[in-house]
Amino acid sequence: MNQIVPTHAQGEVTFTRRQLAVWCAGGYRSTTSARMAGVHVESEKTHTTLVRSTTQFEPWLPDHVY
Repeated sequence: MNQIVPTHAQGEVTFTRRQLAVWCAGGYRSTTSARMAGVHVESEKTHTTLVRSTTQFEPWLPDHVY
């Protein structure tokens, strides 16, 4: 099972909790929107990979789990 844990190491992408939620919901549809939201990345390639990893899928957040 994967877990998200706090760290002090600098990663390629740095999110706040809110930015992570927006990314998981597919809210960053372009590198410009992620950049304007303040998502910190190490390179433009990382920005492109970040956006591409969610734009190919439509967000699916169920209201109820059966």
